[in-house]
Amino acid sequence: MTDTRAALATVLRHAAAEFAELTNGPLDADPVEAGALAAALDALAGSGDTSLVPELHAHLARFLDEGNPAGRDLIASVLAAIAGPDALPALLEAATHDLCDSQVDLDNTIAELLRADPSRGRRLVTEYATDGTVERRRVGLHAFGHLPGPKDIDLLAAALHETDRSVRLSAAGQLDLAVRHDAAYAALVEALRSPFEETRAAAVESLRRSGRPGAVTDLTPAADDPSPQVRAAVANALGRLGGAAAVTLLRRLADDTERSVREHARAALARLDDLDPLLALAADPSPGNRLSAAKALGAAVDADPLAARRLAELLRDDVATVRAEAVSALFATRDRGRWAPLVLGLADDPDPVVRQRVAVILSHLDRVAAGPVLRRYMSDNDPTVRWVASTRLAQ
Repeated sequence: MTDTRAALATVLRHAAAEFAELTNGPLDADPVEAGALAAALDALAGSGDTSLVPELHAHLARFLDEGNPAGRDLIASVLAAIAGPDALPALLEAATHDLCDSQVDLDNTIAELLRADPSRGRRLVTEYATDGTVERRRVGLHAFGHLPGPKDIDLLAAALHETDRSVRLSAAGQLDLAVRHDAAYAALVEALRSPFEETRAAAVESLRRSGRPGAVTDLTPAADDPSPQVRAAVANALGRLGGAAAVTLLRRLADDTERSVREHARAALARLDDLDPLLALAADPSPGNRLSAAKALGAAVDADPLAARRLAELLRDDVATVRAEAVSALFATRDRGRWAPLVLGLADDPDPVVRQRVAVILSHLDRVAAGPVLRRYMSDNDPTVRWVASTRLAQ
């Protein structure tokens, strides 16, 4: 016959040792070996000893009060094994306590109970998701993700307008899981008009994952969002969705006032299967568009002759910033022998920024050819060029 009291004592001793290590507190007893802990947990889980349930609830409350996440998780797993879905209210309540950890183990235990009794679980989760406290709503909305069957889209859509950030993001995460359903998709399109920046950004990413043909059209207004974070998310989404309309928007975002947005748009253009829009951007009369194309072309020069030809033209561009960006784009090329002479040809460029880039990229492409250039740069009239050359020569 299993001595459940002795097994529980082993689990409690291990929880105390873990907490002592976490808090640098005194260790009252020797640590429990992994094998002994596993044996104790298995014995408790298989015992069906419901007489332990009141004591387990008391230990769970104590560990929550003292902020012991290891104790909380261990007792939660034992309580779930013995009491089954009856333990769910206590574990959901435990999840509302922030012990400054990820709650992964507790979350997994809750998920198992929800799957064991979905009907009862849905009632409890809905109660939490519509509760008056932020902590309970957050836990309830997160727990929806563990329930089989359809989501409560109306409830999740309403939660997108909550004042608490964690509640909004929990709701957005659950709608993301259901984005292929019309109601969830519509709620996320509506969320693009949310007053909260991170909600709009999350909605953009979810609409991208939907893969719907109309997603680009629905994302179009967000390309003018006041938040650079949201516009960057739109650029990333457009690069994944593709299509003529996406290219049109990406070309506009590639000339955005914010650098981060421009970089995301350039990277998105480089990901498109059809390089024609990027090649056209590289020949655009606007220097800003040519600069946007230069860095993006670096990812394609080894595989596409037209991309290589266009980047070579940008190395001779009339605008110094475009030439500098084109030089930097060659950092990732594998065909170093082809590009080293072209970069070497810019060693005497009148613009110091171009010379700085040459010092970095030429030493990467061809260290032998770079040596004389770097030594000459040691007496350059630009202090940054001199510093870059010194750094490269020292490597």
